[in-house]
Amino acid sequence: MSFKDRITKGITERPVKCVIYGVEGIGKTTFASQFPKPLFLDLDRGSALLDVDRVNTIHTWTDLIETVKSFIQSAGDDYHTLVIDTADAAASLCERYVIKTQAGGKSSIEAIPYGKGYKMLAEQFANLMVWLEYAIDQGFNVVLVAHARLKTITKPDDMGAYDHWELKLPGNGGNQLSPLIKEWADLLLFADYKTRLVGDANGKKKAIGGERIMYTSHTPFADAKNRFGLDEVLPFEYKQIAKVVPEKKIIMKEEAPETAAPKSEKPKKQAKTSSKEKEPTADELAAKLVSMAKEVDIPPEDIMKAIGKMGDFKSDTPINEYGEEYLKSLINQWESFKAYIQQEIQGYPF
Repeated sequence: MSFKDRITKGITERPVKCVIYGVEGIGKTTFASQFPKPLFLDLDRGSALLDVDRVNTIHTWTDLIETVKSFIQSAGDDYHTLVIDTADAAASLCERYVIKTQAGGKSSIEAIPYGKGYKMLAEQFANLMVWLEYAIDQGFNVVLVAHARLKTITKPDDMGAYDHWELKLPGNGGNQLSPLIKEWADLLLFADYKTRLVGDANGKKKAIGGERIMYTSHTPFADAKNRFGLDEVLPFEYKQIAKVVPEKKIIMKEEAPETAAPKSEKPKKQAKTSSKEKEPTADELAAKLVSMAKEVDIPPEDIMKAIGKMGDFKSDTPINEYGEEYLKSLINQWESFKAYIQQEIQGYPF
């Protein structure tokens, strides 16, 4: 495929990447349940009182990654939205995995010297983000539900300090999960209660009200954003964003990768097609992947290192030994995989 053949024009409709966070008990899970045909990966057991489909047998980081992969491969049209509830619970699973496999006997992330533990955590969590981006490419909306925490911000050039709501995720300095997730999202929604101060007969003020609202754009007191031109403050109701969420499944790629269906479902007759329609070999796919990487100054060694970090193959496994299906999935999700290599192997900032 030539460079010009890869160019597309105009507005492209695609699934939505949404992050919902907010104060306790405001209804984040209920809000997420109103997305089209959702399946909940219920890590926090927060959907028990909702009539939704869920997976609540995820106990490890490996379980989570494999469940996301299985969802992409087999969900078909049964579901249109994947919900991870919550992102902070996913981060805890990731943290335990890093401590067990990379901490060199340390008992916590903080115990790893020089803040390297948080860098390891961010690198491993990026593996999940690659698969979530792949889910988007295969036509699924993806929603991350998260808790919020209040942080005091002090700027050297300002007088005093102020409170700021942010995602409740682990991090230290620049090695944080929060920037990774915020950059990924199309919609970053902060939910809170609207309050106002009123005076009583004695001149004292008290806070009243309880209207649930959401912020869709950044404010000094909360992180938020949207890519759809929504009003900055809206009632915390799903119908307020429904117009930007596709109801139908929109597959971004012209051809679904082979990994979108279990191996047992592929007709054997496909191997006997004409030479014009013949499926590319692993060597041909590996050469294509290496060529794509070369265009952005990524050597084959960095591809192998990235795959090693992701844990799918050893870092010394030759690229052409990944297999046709796996190589097709890397090619089809190239933009996400490229970003992972640049951030985690080549040291680009988040």
